[in-house]
This record gives sequence, structure tokens and C-alpha cells, in this order.
Amino acid sequence: MLIECGETKTAVCPNQLSLWLGIGGFLLLFFLILCVAPLSAQELQIRLLDGRNGLPMVGAASYVNVWVGTERKEAIAIPTDGNGVARLQLTRDPGKVKIPTSSNDGGSIVAANPVLEYNESFRVNVPYALCGPGGSNHSWLMLQSFSTNRVLEHGYVSPNACGKTTASPKPGQVILFVRPLTWWEKMRQ
Repeated sequence: MLIECGETKTAVCPNQLSLWLGIGGFLLLFFLILCVAPLSAQELQIRLLDGRNGLPMVGAASYVNVWVGTERKEAIAIPTDGNGVARLQLTRDPGKVKIPTSSNDGGSIVAANPVLEYNESFRVNVPYALCGPGGSNHSWLMLQSFSTNRVLEHGYVSPNACGKTTASPKPGQVILFVRPLTWWEKMRQ
């Protein structure tokens, strides 16, 4: 169908062409911003849920030990919030890293919402028994390794042999089903 613009018949008027080019340029810029923004800093969440009832693991003793990459020997202990979530930011800019350099006693570094340099992998340890299908014998000592890209793109949900609670993976989030240690397990630590 031809549209009449002034004295000529064309498929598109010059003003409409400018409008479409402007909209196309805006959309291209918008998508470029969306693609570049994740390179500056990305949030990674590690959520601890009680495998028996699905409630978040909270309180003064609820934290996640995290190692991003293999350079740092000390763990970064990240406390969980009221939803059982420990948060950290990953950045590719070393100038934006924000954590204490080391602990005084050679143990873990405690930092809420730390900013760490991006690495292809990270490891996690929690002070709870994991609800994996193999049982929880000594699981509080186990380090779990994750691919950073895989978690950021798809998320991860651990198996839950402690109860019937389930969860769906969400990009950028690790969900671990755990349970408190028994008295006997605490004595064996």
C-alpha cells in the first residue's frame, strides 16, 4: 500500500523514516546498556533454607563461607539476612573490590555484602548439615564448588533429602537446603 506524502507516492514518508530510525537507535542503545551493565557488577545470592520446613536460616550464627577463585586462602564469612540470603557483588574492575584485606587471626573475614573480583568459579561452605541424598555425615565440612557463569545464568538448587520442600532455580541465586547440626554432630566438630 502506498501512502501519499505531499506530491509523491512512497512506501514511507521521510518523517516516518526518521521516526523509525530514531526508535531503532534508541532500542539498540537500550540493549547495549543492558548487555554492558552486567560487566560492571553482578549480584550473587546464596540462600539457606531449612530442608525440613522451607524456612530461611537466620540469626547470629547463620552465615556462608565463600571463596571466589583460588587466590584467597581465607574464607569470606557473609552473614545471612532475614530471608536467609547472603549477598555478594562480583566485579571485573579490581579497583571496585571492597573487603578487608585479611583477618588478624588467620581465620575468616566477616563482611556483609562484599564486592569481590569476578572469577570463573567460587566455593561455598555452611555451618549446617547439607540435605543431600548421600546423607549429612560431615557435610558441614564439605566445600561445594560452582561455575559462576552457570549460577548467574541459570541458578542452582541443591537436592533436599531432609523434607518435601522444593524450590526453583533463579539466575544469580544458589539455594542450599540444610538443617541445624544435631547435638552429636556439634560434639564431633
